[in-house]
Amino acid sequence: MKRQLSSFDIYVIVSELQELTESRIDKIYQLTRDELLIRIKNIKTKQKESIFIRNGDLICLTQKQFDVPLKPTTFAMTLRKYLLNGIITSIAQHEFDRIIKLNISKKEGEYTLIIEFFSDGNIILADPNGNIILPLIKQRWAHRTIKPHESYCPPPSRINPFTTTFEAFKELLETSKADLVRTLATTVSLSGPYAEEICVRADIDKHIIIKELSEVDFKKIFVALSEFLELLKNKEFRPVLIKQDEKSIDLLPFVFKSYEKTDTERVENFTRSLERIIDVKKPKKQEPSKIEEKIGKLQRQLIQQEETVEGLQKKIERKKIEGDLIYLSFQQCKQLLQNINEVLQQKEKEDGIKKINDLEIVKEFDPVGNTLIVYLKDTSSIASEVKLDFRKTVAENAEKAYDDNKKLRSKLTGAQDSIKKTKIELKTMKKKEIEEKEKKKQTMATGKTFWFERFRWFISSDDNIIVAGKDAKGNDLVVKKYLKEGCRYAHADIQGAPSCIIINSDFNDKNIPITEKTLEEACIFAASHSKAWKQFAEAQAYWVLPEQVSKTPQSGEFLPKGAFVIRGKRNYYRCKLELAVGKITVEDKIKIMSGPVDAVKKRTGEYIVLTPGGMKKSSISHKLSKAFNAPTDQIDRALPPGGVTVVETVGIKLS
Repeated sequence: MKRQLSSFDIYVIVSELQELTESRIDKIYQLTRDELLIRIKNIKTKQKESIFIRNGDLICLTQKQFDVPLKPTTFAMTLRKYLLNGIITSIAQHEFDRIIKLNISKKEGEYTLIIEFFSDGNIILADPNGNIILPLIKQRWAHRTIKPHESYCPPPSRINPFTTTFEAFKELLETSKADLVRTLATTVSLSGPYAEEICVRADIDKHIIIKELSEVDFKKIFVALSEFLELLKNKEFRPVLIKQDEKSIDLLPFVFKSYEKTDTERVENFTRSLERIIDVKKPKKQEPSKIEEKIGKLQRQLIQQEETVEGLQKKIERKKIEGDLIYLSFQQCKQLLQNINEVLQQKEKEDGIKKINDLEIVKEFDPVGNTLIVYLKDTSSIASEVKLDFRKTVAENAEKAYDDNKKLRSKLTGAQDSIKKTKIELKTMKKKEIEEKEKKKQTMATGKTFWFERFRWFISSDDNIIVAGKDAKGNDLVVKKYLKEGCRYAHADIQGAPSCIIINSDFNDKNIPITEKTLEEACIFAASHSKAWKQFAEAQAYWVLPEQVSKTPQSGEFLPKGAFVIRGKRNYYRCKLELAVGKITVEDKIKIMSGPVDAVKKRTGEYIVLTPGGMKKSSISHKLSKAFNAPTDQIDRALPPGGVTVVETVGIKLS
């Protein structure tokens, strides 16, 4: 369906949705920024189905299954808080506007979910007192504000064709200067297809201008509209899909006379049939970046400057020609100005002015308007219009033309300089635009965030995932959530080190045994991300079994947040503090990974090897950001906690 839902469509939808009254709200999901799914158990059909809402665009009933987000948005959580297990008490259209109100009853009162389908659309939750709890979009108009704690105020009332009289209808039409179909669609709020249908039913040309309508025509239109509305009032819905080349292009509540020769498909329910277009999303208008806005502004500025230069060049040429023509017709102009001077000295000037205007050389002479336009011929006897100042001499008029020519030349030089500056600035901004697009491509390539990226992480040479906490809270989380049977726990033998979990699977959850090589790499990783990095060249680290890790301290001891008690044998490694940082690919997504050299080397030919040293973290981060074409924050997350020395670079150059 290429068009937006009209007020008539909303009328039909609300009529059909009455079957949902007394149904209970089961679940609520925000699928995307603009899409909401409300799952209910339909008390009439005894079936579970969903109200699907696409903001400003669509509402329908569906039994389709959707991929729901794991983490609810703030908007979804707010709706759940107030509406879950609530009972739908009423569904209504606000006046004859594109607004649907769902009243939902809870113990504490009746909440209202308001769905607006005009402008940019909106979905608004209001409390029992009519105050806004939370809107999907904060909006402000001259007459109303949509934001939390404001009282919900609907837009100004529109004409309701169900209640309007013939006199009011006629008066409304007569205010329009447009043709009939546009007036019905906009002024009377019927929308395109419905306006065309009324024209067909009234048997009046839809393109006729309103002022050409007779009294009989007005009555025919009003009768056609009234009969059409009776079908809606009586709920005589027989919905049909309008087809074109076997594709559904529109949905109507019954067959329109204007579509009688069009392929149609009968459907049972208007609101449920709208689900057929759920997946056909309208492309969102992409907002231009600041650089794109600047380029657009410069391009418009350049066009204006070039037009100005072209105009100045024409004026310069014209002024030169005018000066030359005046001198070519010197005697003729001198005599004319003499005659004008004599006429102006007379008390009765009308006859003299008429005689001047009757001269072949004169196009227009008006002393009151200070106008004298003459025809002057060049050497080829081609006449051109030239404006003269009849209060000046011929020579003064010619010099004035030449002076104007000089002034215009000076302006032309300035305008040409401005064009040069604009072109240079435009070239600079286009270069920046290319750089920005490259960065966006890189961002898109790294776009998907894997679960392990919440922590310090690397993938071992044998494909095991290793994660470590970034702080005390992170240490608690990785142990509590990921240290399970079959996994291993690693830690540097120093205070101020992360808890490191070796998971017995890869990033696709495929089970992988934990080898001695992986355990050694995990210990190197744990030691390198500890405080030892700032103090030593080597450090000890160990690994243990999950059952050896406990959060329960010895009697009388205190265990701080992020710390654990290790009981039993520890398996130690002497670890050289050395990490590689490289650009790897995980499921076609580019990621920056730091880890033991062998683990990084296996996955990429572009990496750098670091040991503790005197180079600042910010300095190496900046260099790697350029080398890997990646944001500095991604680099920062991968680097060890202190200064570094670069001992080897492979496949990249550091600038």
